[in-house]
Amino acid sequence: MESLQDIYNSLGDIYEVSEIIASRPNILPALANLLVKVMLDKVYDIRLNHKHFDIAGSEQVLLAAEGIYQISHGALRPSDLLVKDGAAIPYEFTYTTNNPPPEPSSEFLESWCSILRAEGVEGLLGLSIRDNSVPAIAHEVSDPENRVNRLVFGDDAA
Repeated sequence: MESLQDIYNSLGDIYEVSEIIASRPNILPALANLLVKVMLDKVYDIRLNHKHFDIAGSEQVLLAAEGIYQISHGALRPSDLLVKDGAAIPYEFTYTTNNPPPEPSSEFLESWCSILRAEGVEGLLGLSIRDNSVPAIAHEVSDPENRVNRLVFGDDAA
């Protein structure tokens, strides 16, 4: 199996991947309908798989909130999953007190991959674990040279 470094570093740039997906307008509705059909739409969101910068051997990309918080019983858990070849592969992580969500079934993952494969874009759209505490309106600002990515929320995201 490929290493996390190989998986993450092989992901495309956000702008390139966005253009590819935008040119295939039927994909997002098909994936959204699949999530609803198997009742995972309250647990997972559709994720545009992309990288912010390259990572080295044992590094992981971790979503972190600004500020200092006391968390007494948290765990490092996957936040984003690459869905490819019928498997869900964690590639970004978060520290959370939430319980892990149910794992998608192999039938669901095969259906997901089949939709993407039919459009020639398998691996470009995956899953992110839904976090209702994160505002829906956001955009990412990356600085690959300093290896930092920030999410900007609300009015600042426009």
